Amino acid sequence: MNTTAQSTSHDTLSSLQKSFLIIRNLERKLEEEKSRDPLTEEIAVVGMACHLPGGIRSVQDFWDALLTGEDLIADNGLTARWQDMGHQQGPVSRAMPHAGLLDDITLFDNEYFHISPAEARYIDPQQRQLLMVVGNALADAGISPESLKGTDTGVFTGISAFDYSLHIMQQDDKYMVDPYLGSGNSLSGASGRISYCYGFHGPCLSIDTACSSSLVALHQGAESLKRNECKVAIVSGANLVLSPYLQASLTEAGMLSPDGRCKAFDDSANGYVRSEGCLSVVLKRLSDAVNDGDRIYACIKGSAVAQDGASGGLTVPDPGSQAKVIRNALSAAGMQPDDISFIEGHGTGTSLGDPVEAEGLKQVFGNRTAGKKLLLGSVKSNVGHLEAAAGLAGFIKVCLSIHHRQLPPHLHFQQPNHHIDWDNMPFQINTDTQGFNNDSRLTGGVSSFGFTGTIAHCIVTACETTTTTTRKQLPAPRFHLKSHWLGKLPGASAAGCYGIQWKQLEPAILEEKEVLQYVYLETGEGTDLNRQWFLNKSGTISLPYDRLSTLDSLNSGFGQRPFCLVYDLSALQETDEAGLRNVYQQLLTFFRSVQQLGRTPAAILFVTRNAFNAPGNDDLSAFQYSLTAFIKSVSLEMRGAVMLVLDIDKQLPDAVFLDNYVQQSCFREISFRDGRLWYPALTASGLSPAVEISCDPGGTYLITGGKGSLGAHLAEWMVQKGAGTVIITGRSINSNTAGDRVIYRQLDITDAAAVRGLADWLLKEKKILKGIVHAAGTNSRCLQNNLTTDDIMYVAGPKITGLQNIAACLPLEQLDFLVTYSSIAAVWGSGMLSHYAAANAYMDGFILRLRKQGIAAKTINWGPWEGSNMMLETENSVDLLKESGVPPFNAGAVRRIYSSLLVADTPQLIYVRLDTTRFIAMMEMQGPVAFWENLRPAENRSEQPVEGKTDLSLIADDVERQDLIRKELVRLVKQVLAMEGEAPVDITRSFSDMGMDSILLVKYVQCINAQLGLTVTTNMLFNYPTISGLSAYVNSRFEKVVAPQVKTGKISSLYDMSDEEVLKMVSEEMQKY
Repeated sequence: MNTTAQSTSHDTLSSLQKSFLIIRNLERKLEEEKSRDPLTEEIAVVGMACHLPGGIRSVQDFWDALLTGEDLIADNGLTARWQDMGHQQGPVSRAMPHAGLLDDITLFDNEYFHISPAEARYIDPQQRQLLMVVGNALADAGISPESLKGTDTGVFTGISAFDYSLHIMQQDDKYMVDPYLGSGNSLSGASGRISYCYGFHGPCLSIDTACSSSLVALHQGAESLKRNECKVAIVSGANLVLSPYLQASLTEAGMLSPDGRCKAFDDSANGYVRSEGCLSVVLKRLSDAVNDGDRIYACIKGSAVAQDGASGGLTVPDPGSQAKVIRNALSAAGMQPDDISFIEGHGTGTSLGDPVEAEGLKQVFGNRTAGKKLLLGSVKSNVGHLEAAAGLAGFIKVCLSIHHRQLPPHLHFQQPNHHIDWDNMPFQINTDTQGFNNDSRLTGGVSSFGFTGTIAHCIVTACETTTTTTRKQLPAPRFHLKSHWLGKLPGASAAGCYGIQWKQLEPAILEEKEVLQYVYLETGEGTDLNRQWFLNKSGTISLPYDRLSTLDSLNSGFGQRPFCLVYDLSALQETDEAGLRNVYQQLLTFFRSVQQLGRTPAAILFVTRNAFNAPGNDDLSAFQYSLTAFIKSVSLEMRGAVMLVLDIDKQLPDAVFLDNYVQQSCFREISFRDGRLWYPALTASGLSPAVEISCDPGGTYLITGGKGSLGAHLAEWMVQKGAGTVIITGRSINSNTAGDRVIYRQLDITDAAAVRGLADWLLKEKKILKGIVHAAGTNSRCLQNNLTTDDIMYVAGPKITGLQNIAACLPLEQLDFLVTYSSIAAVWGSGMLSHYAAANAYMDGFILRLRKQGIAAKTINWGPWEGSNMMLETENSVDLLKESGVPPFNAGAVRRIYSSLLVADTPQLIYVRLDTTRFIAMMEMQGPVAFWENLRPAENRSEQPVEGKTDLSLIADDVERQDLIRKELVRLVKQVLAMEGEAPVDITRSFSDMGMDSILLVKYVQCINAQLGLTVTTNMLFNYPTISGLSAYVNSRFEKVVAPQVKTGKISSLYDMSDEEVLKMVSEEMQKY
C-alpha cells in the first residue's frame, strides 16, 4: 500500500496541531525554569557610582585614572585637615600624615533628602556620602528612585569607621547631647537611612568586618537576590578618616607606609596608606536584568566568605584560610582555576600580608594547566586602602576591566618582594595596561581580607547572555550642596565646583539707623535721575570726583557725622579703548584721593546698571560687570571704608532701604529688579558624574592661547575624544604640534584683521568649526596705587578685545560650545589683581549675554592650577595660596571633569580648591559677608535672635494678627531647623518636606506655644502641615479679646475724680496689658 508523506511544515498544520506545538514548547520552557537552580543564577551588575580621592566622582573618572596610572594620594593631607579641625597636637604629631582624601566632606544636600539642617550636622558624613552616591548609582543603572519606593529593594553596606562621633565628643558640651547624635552616628544608620530616605522595604544590613566589610556586603547582597529576598540589591561601602587617634595607633604599630604609598608585592613595601571613599553598585538577578533591558557591566558568578579562625593571632593572616575561601568561591561559580584570567588582590603592601597572600594564591592556582600566568594587581596602589570600602573599590575595578576588556596597570612595582618565590608563583604583576582581545569569556577574582580574620572572595565574569539594552542611563541627581558640620571645618582636599545663587533680600532685615550724610561725586558717568535723587536728600553735597580732596576743607557745617561717598557708574555703555582708559583713569584717581582724605568715609556706594545676572535681568552689561570686579579687588587692598555695589535696572530703591544699606557691611552687592532686592551667595553646586562624550571627527576645534599650560591640557583631551582637527593659536612663531591632528597658527587674537583671516582660511579649507575655547590671557601683579591704564589695557587685550573679535568674526551659531577660561578673581576679587579680575569679569558678562541670545556659551572661573602660566610664580606663591585657603589643583583632576563641565547646563561654573576655614577667615576679616554664608557650617551661621513673648491679644485686626502669626511661625521654623537667617522659607511647603521629623515637630510646638502663648498640639501640625495652613487655622481659633465698654456716669472728666478713683482707673487699665 502506498502512503504519501505528510509535511510537517507550519503551512500545512491545522490550528489544533499548531496549538499543540505551542503548548509543548511552553511546557518545555517551564520544565527548564523549574530545573534552574536560583542559588546558582548569575548576578548582574547594572549600575555603579563612586566618590574617591583626587576629585573622582564617577566610575568613568575612576576608569580614566586607572588607565593613566594616576596616584591619588595626598601627601601630608591629614596633618592640615586635623589642624583645621582643632585636634590636639599630641596624636596629630604621632600620626602618619599621608592619605587619599575626598574633596569637601562637609557638603550635603539635606533638602533633597528632606533632612533638616539641625539633623544633618549630626549625621556622620559617611552616611551623607552614601545617600548621594546611591542616587548616582541608581541613575547610572537607569532606575528612577521613585520606581523602587515601597519595593523589596535590599540595602547592604560595608562600614566600620565612627570617627565623626569621636570628633563630636571633642566639641563643646552643648554639642554632646542631642536627639540626633545616636541615629546620626550608628553604623546601622548607614543602611537604615538609605532604606528610609528612598523608601526601600527589603533586607537592610550594615556590615562591619573591618577591611573586608564591603565585599562581605556584596556577598550578602548577591545571596539575598538568589534567595528572592529582594529583586534589586544596592551594595555600598564608605570610609572617612576624621580622627587622628586610630591613625596614630596604626603608625605606632608600624602598619602605615612612611612615604604614603601601597607598594604591594614590591620589595620596598613598607605598609599601607589609608584612604577615603564611598562606592555603590546596583545588582539584579541576570534573568531580571536581561528582561528589563539593563546595561550589564559584568556578572557575579560566585562568592564566598570565611574566617581565619585560630591562626597565629587575631590580626595575623593565614594563607590556608585565604586559599580555602577562593576555592569556595570557585566552587560556587562552578569554575576551575584555569578559567580565571586575573586577580584583584587585597595587596596592602605590608611585609607580612603580601607574602601570605601570594602563598594563598599559589595554593589555589599553582597547578593551573593553562600555560599563561595569572595577572595580579591591586587598586590600593592607585587609591590607597579604603578599609571598609576597599573590597568594593577592587570589585568595581574588576567590573570595569571586564566591561572594557582591559586591565589597568598596577603601580609602584619596581623590585619583586624577595620573600615571595616568584619562579614558582602562578601569577605575574600587571605593570602595563593589558588588553584582552580573544573571544573567551573574561573572568577575574577579587579578594578582600579583614584584619580581624573575616575574608571574602568574589568571581566576576563577562555577561554571556545576549542582551538588548533598552534602559538608558538617567541624569545624575543635581544635588545643591551646603556645608553641615559640628565644630571647626576640615579644609578641602580636592577641587570642587561652585556657582552663584541669587537670594531675595527682605528690606526689613536691615536694621534702621541714623541717616548718613551723602557726598555725590560728579563724574559724568551717572544719570541725571540718580543725581537728582541724591541731591534732593537733605544735607547731600556734590563734588567733582577729581576734587575730592577739598572735602576736608569744607566748612564745619559738614560736621563730624559719618558720610557716604556715592560714585554713580550707571550711565556707562560699551566703549572703545580710549573710553575704557578714561573710565579706569577716573576710578584710579578717585581711589587714590580717598586714601588721602583726613576723614575716612563710612561707606562708598557704587551705582551700576544691569551689571549682575540676577533674576529679572535680560539686558546684562559685560562692561558694568567688569567694573564691579575691579571695585571688589580694590576693596581687598583698601581697608577702612566699606565698598558697596547697588545694581539697578531702572530706578533706585526707596530712601529708607538705601539709608540702611549704606550702614551695613554684610551685603556688599545688591541687585534691585522690579521692586525686589537680590544678593549673591557662593554655593557648592557639585558636578554631575562624568558622561562619555566625544568630539566630532569631522569637526574643527579652536583653542586660543593653546600653547599656554591651560590650553595645552585641553588640546590633548580633545584629540583623545576624537576631534578631527584641533587648532591652537598663540603669538609666538613656534609651530611645534602634538600630533597630526593638532595645528598651530600664529595669531594675535587682539588683531581683528588677523581673526578675520583665520575665518577666511577655515572657509577656504572647508573646516567646520564646532567648538571654541578662549584660553588666551596674560597677567601681572600690581597694587592699585601703582596701577596704570597701560597695565589695565595690557591685561584687557586678550580677554576683552580677543573675545570681541571672536564674536564678530567667527560663526558662533554653528558651535557645539564656546567656552572662556576665566578666573575666580572675577567672582570675588583679588588683591593686586584688580585689572586681571576686571578683564575676566568682562568675559563672564559677555558670555552670559551670549547665552541669553541662544549661543551655546559657557564661562569657567578657574582657581589656580599647578604650573599654570597665569599663576605668577614666585618663590613662595604656592605657600601663599595655601595659607590663603586657595591651594592650587593639578591638571589630572581637571581632565576628569572636562566632560562634566562641557555638558553642564549652567552658563557659569567656578572650579576651585577651597580650604573654607582659612579662606572665609581671610575674606571676612572685617566681619561676616553674605556672599560666603552657604560655605559656613550651619551652627556658625547667624541665628535668628530670640525675641520676647508675642502677645496676640493686643491685635484686634484679623489680617494683621494672621500676618504676625505667619511671620512668627517662619522665624521659629528657622530656629528649630537651624537654618541661616537670610534663607527664604516656602510657607506652602510641608513641615516634613522641610526635614521636620517627630523630634523637631515636638520642639516646634513647644516653641510656638512658648512664644505665642497658644496651646498648639502636634496633631494640629499633621492636620495643617504648612505654615500657611497652620497660621490660618491658629488665627481662626483665636479667641478675640473684646475691650469692655466704659461705663458712663456722673463723672465726666479727670478733674471731677478723686485721687482714689483715678488710681483705681489706672490700675484697671494696666491690668488689661
